[in-house]
Amino acid sequence: MFGETCWIATAEDVVLHKLYWNTITPSERQLGDAAGVVSVQRARLDLDYLRHWARDLGVSEVLEDLLTGKIKPKTT
Repeated sequence: MFGETCWIATAEDVVLHKLYWNTITPSERQLGDAAGVVSVQRARLDLDYLRHWARDLGVSEVLEDLLTGKIKPKTT
């Protein structure tokens, strides 16, 4: 970008980071942000990737809550 190497997080990685961060410092903001990404990107998400890494990170249950709509995006 602008002649420099940069890293861009995928939607899946943003969701996983938000869920993992929530295990360290529980916050409705993290869950709401993750739910917002899921609601916008749902049709494009790699669910196998999400579920694989959610197991490794210990966030499978909350991921399933996101995917089934039990956790809603924050509203403003």
